[in-house]
Amino acid sequence: MEIKKLEKDILNEVLEILHQDTLRYADGDYPSPGWVGDIINEKEKCFAFGLFEENVLVSVLLSEKLIHKGCILWYIATDPNKRSLGYGGKLLEYFEEIVKKEGLKWIFLNATEESKDFYKKHGFVTSEYSKVYEHVKDF
Repeated sequence: MEIKKLEKDILNEVLEILHQDTLRYADGDYPSPGWVGDIINEKEKCFAFGLFEENVLVSVLLSEKLIHKGCILWYIATDPNKRSLGYGGKLLEYFEEIVKKEGLKWIFLNATEESKDFYKKHGFVTSEYSKVYEHVKDF
């Protein structure tokens, strides 16, 4: 197993992993190649890591730094055929160490109902007062 920064030359493999129904936007689309490519290329402002098993990409993480010493975790996704093997957890733990080294103090994310237990297991807290509804407005 190896975790390393994602490079644009494997964009298609990254998009394949992100092409899961639970990762669709409110309008039904998946993350666009342009947006994902920008996250991968923007090394100063963004984090893009992949977990590889025998040189095959099995899990991806995309995040962006925010103001006030934090970041948003846009996506963490594992190949559906490789779930429940601990890959996502290992990638998340690696990412948390990078975040700490960067001097960031918090991570924000939105989670699906089915992924809440995963994040809780890794120390994330869901507010009992938080009710999130996804809204979209395209221009």
